[in-house]
Amino acid sequence: MAAGLGLAPPALAAPGDAAARGVVLDLVGDPGDESVQAQGSFGSVTAPPGGGTDDETGVDVSPADPVNVVATGTVAEVTATRGTITSSASSRLADFTLNVLGVEVLDVSELEVTAQCSAGHTSAGATGDDIAVFGQQISISDTAQEFTADVAVTGLTNATLRAVVDRQLTGTPNNVIAINVRAVLSVAGFDGAEPVRFSLGQVILAEASCQSPPAVPPTASTISPSSGPQSGGQPVTITGTGFTPDATVTFDGVAATDVVVAADGTSLTAVTPPGTVGPAAVVVTTAGGSTPSLPYTYLADGTGAEVTGLTPREGPAAGGTTVTITGSGFGAATGVTFAGVAGTGFTVNPAGTTITVVTPPNPAGPASVEVVFPAGTSNAGTFTYRPVAAAPGIESLSPNQGGTVGGTVVTIRGSGFVPGRTTVGICGRTITAGEVTVAADGRSLTFRTPPCAAGNAEVRVTTPAGTSNEAAFHYQANLPVTGDSLGLPVAAGLTMLLTGAVLLLATRHRRRRV
Repeated sequence: MAAGLGLAPPALAAPGDAAARGVVLDLVGDPGDESVQAQGSFGSVTAPPGGGTDDETGVDVSPADPVNVVATGTVAEVTATRGTITSSASSRLADFTLNVLGVEVLDVSELEVTAQCSAGHTSAGATGDDIAVFGQQISISDTAQEFTADVAVTGLTNATLRAVVDRQLTGTPNNVIAINVRAVLSVAGFDGAEPVRFSLGQVILAEASCQSPPAVPPTASTISPSSGPQSGGQPVTITGTGFTPDATVTFDGVAATDVVVAADGTSLTAVTPPGTVGPAAVVVTTAGGSTPSLPYTYLADGTGAEVTGLTPREGPAAGGTTVTITGSGFGAATGVTFAGVAGTGFTVNPAGTTITVVTPPNPAGPASVEVVFPAGTSNAGTFTYRPVAAAPGIESLSPNQGGTVGGTVVTIRGSGFVPGRTTVGICGRTITAGEVTVAADGRSLTFRTPPCAAGNAEVRVTTPAGTSNEAAFHYQANLPVTGDSLGLPVAAGLTMLLTGAVLLLATRHRRRRV
């Protein structure tokens, strides 16, 4: 009986070392009257001691002088790299088959394994599950699986070929050894007197190993952008040296998220956490130490503002309405927009509780009001723009004349008259809105003329939208007083006129008698 030789992983003599192998055959044994032998390493690289990469591609698997072993396949690529902060290795195998004692032990279409080591952080990975053992498809894992197949061996009865298969991804914070497939082979049977077992050795497919380089203190030179919103969420890039995959980034002691370090360790990206408005110290920390802080500025973005009032809430589409916004947290505000258009005359009180601003022109309808901060906005409600009303116009006056004593009820026909908000100017006087009756359709109004000297008097109608064109009302001297001019029925007016005449005659008659 002969025992197969154990296979040790590549020696890692110093920090920063890395190595990779594609296929390693170490099969030696004498089961019964047969012999098994196939040894050799195919595709083997070690990272240069001074730094850099060593690699091999397209290496054929062809053991020298094999006995009862047939191994074929190709090592697609093996690489090993020594860097200043990270060392790494990888191995990729394609189309490998192994026959021992006439039995197909392994059939693999493609395998890959990787290893990466930096100060305080190591990782390993393996891909490829298209693996068959004794013709049976399996899923490889780190738990050893045992498979057997009948085999013909001279000098043994009931002989079986045994394969224990597993995947090894092992390591510490400073080194890692990754083997995609390891198969330990043996033969068992009966030699005529007693059961016997013969070890045949092992086969390794796709191996990578590395050791962490010495930890070095990181440095940080720039951060871009150097400012962002107080609510966080801003992606930043930090440049420097000595950044390792386990690097952390803090802003005033609060950890950033999504830290990703570049392969060469000279830059990283991170997402800012929330902070307080103002300067913040940014520090990068690795196993080698912490960098001096870089300056970053948190800008107000409106998340700290609270709006409690907006007065008034409507105004003309032409703009010009002075609006007051009340609340808190307005101290850093820089302006106010209405439907995205900046207002004018912006002011905020020292306490940050009151903003005044003048509305810009905008189309009629609702407009979202936003208080603008250096890094964001805060909604302040809705302001409604009223349509721009047309200036009033006069088409006719009826009647268009009356007595100098005033009191004539005049109807003006035209357009743009506003109930409750329309005045009439005549003879240098203003008939107030309370004395003007406007029709619901805004097409006519009535008022009473004031006293005025004889002659033509200008008549104009005024609303919030403007003043109308001019029309003329003629004041006539000595015009008899009528019921219409006094607001009385015509019959009453005639009665008053006749009564006045009788009184006048009676007075004259008395004077004559005296």
